[in-house]
Amino acid sequence: MTRKIDFTTYSLDELYLSAKAVDREQYPKIAKEIDRLILEKEKLESATQNKQLSAIYNKAIFRIFSMFFVLPPAIFSSSLLFDETVQLIITPVFVVVFGFAFFKLAYWNVSDAVYDEGDALLFIKNNKQQRVELKDIVKVKHVMTNRGLIRVQIRNNDATESELLFEPQMKSSISALVSELNRRAISAKRTK
Repeated sequence: MTRKIDFTTYSLDELYLSAKAVDREQYPKIAKEIDRLILEKEKLESATQNKQLSAIYNKAIFRIFSMFFVLPPAIFSSSLLFDETVQLIITPVFVVVFGFAFFKLAYWNVSDAVYDEGDALLFIKNNKQQRVELKDIVKVKHVMTNRGLIRVQIRNNDATESELLFEPQMKSSISALVSELNRRAISAKRTK
């Protein structure tokens, strides 16, 4: 004997857990009901509508200037190796090249801003907008070389995968935003 469970009283987190736990082959009606309620609750949550997920910054000169922490060690080491006149030429060139290479490696592909539109994410990069449906997201994870960035792998229309990067507002090595976006992407795939 099975009893009827009223899923309408469940919170969104409880519905996510129920969606993971339910045997979809044995109870397809219950699974569809849970998925429907998840969609309804996500749409009703005004906090997720057009919420900014990323820190806004422009890839301007301040990122390159932040690389000037190399300057004092470079001056010290070059004074030991080279004549002072050569040192005045090599050190600034070295710092600029190193700063630009590090900046390009770490931040060049990062989106300027990311907005959560409920059923999609809006990426803005260099005044170009790209809207990514949650159902097209393959995986969301941290970037291994820079744990403060989040990588979103997406499936394109031609069955290839690409990735978009953004820096969350609250920068940390483990962000709750990663698991939340993964959970919402899985939920969106189930209901498409």
